[in-house]
Amino acid sequence: MIKAIYSFSDGVFSTEGDALKISKDYKQEPSLIWIDIHLENHELGHEETLLLCDSFKFHDMSIEDCLFPQYYPKIEEFENYVFGAIHGIQLKPNYFQEFEDSIYELNFFVGKNFIVTVHTEELFFLETLFEKAKTRPLVEMKSFENLLYNIFNKVASSYEFTLEKVDNKMESLEDDILEVHETGNVGEILDIKKVIFAIKKIAESQQVAYVYFTRANNLISKEHLVYFRDIYTQCARINQAIIMRSQMVVSLLEMYMSSITVRLTEVMKFLTVIATVLMPVLVVSGYYGMNLRFPESSIFGEKDIWFFAMGLMIIAIVLMLVYFKKKKWF
Repeated sequence: MIKAIYSFSDGVFSTEGDALKISKDYKQEPSLIWIDIHLENHELGHEETLLLCDSFKFHDMSIEDCLFPQYYPKIEEFENYVFGAIHGIQLKPNYFQEFEDSIYELNFFVGKNFIVTVHTEELFFLETLFEKAKTRPLVEMKSFENLLYNIFNKVASSYEFTLEKVDNKMESLEDDILEVHETGNVGEILDIKKVIFAIKKIAESQQVAYVYFTRANNLISKEHLVYFRDIYTQCARINQAIIMRSQMVVSLLEMYMSSITVRLTEVMKFLTVIATVLMPVLVVSGYYGMNLRFPESSIFGEKDIWFFAMGLMIIAIVLMLVYFKKKKWF
């Protein structure tokens, strides 16, 4: 699916969804044109291929890179355009368990008066930007740099949004670990660890693509370089945040293991107290359980010796409980 919005020097804005019509309009040299192509089944239609190859004269290798995922940011400078590939995150259901499906690749071609974005899945932030450009063209389409910055900013911000979700999940797990001690928590902690590792794998190298737009070149005017330096700084900040989250998830796992150890210690302490308290009972019952005539029988009688034995057991248990309580062992 293809769609385009473009502006002319006389202030007229127009949108189009037909590749052949876009090709004809491009020959009229609009002041700025943004073309967004959603590749269905990772394939370019015949009309889209003609548009990219004949009208814009993009290199075959650049077009081929759009059809096959790069899994790594890329920036290449050609005679009349710059091709790049960046990666962002668009969270899907069950993203903690299947986070790899939430990572998308956005390919772009940029020239003096055009931006062409190509992607293999529907990206909602591009839909939003396109609708804003249609309703507020004087704001969203006022310059090439402004439009490109908005696209880059949305991609970079997707990492921060994901890290906020990770933070919320980690805080919830921390409360569960301290209160509930559920064994399922360790699986959720490992899921978070996988998410952070996947984010780190793609985020560390994103600056490679953005750094091109932070220095003087034929595309970005000097007064707009500061905007793209902001994107570069944002990526550096995200990488630092990811490192901190990596350390936090390790601490969270250690907290879980410590909570298990503390809980096990409490159980062992409880069982030890019970075993120790019942030890006099075992001694007394073992002694009076022998088939003998005890000296105490002459004092209490054969029938009342049982009450004497029970009294010894109860007194011993009470004394031990008082002693443990005084020592604050429970």
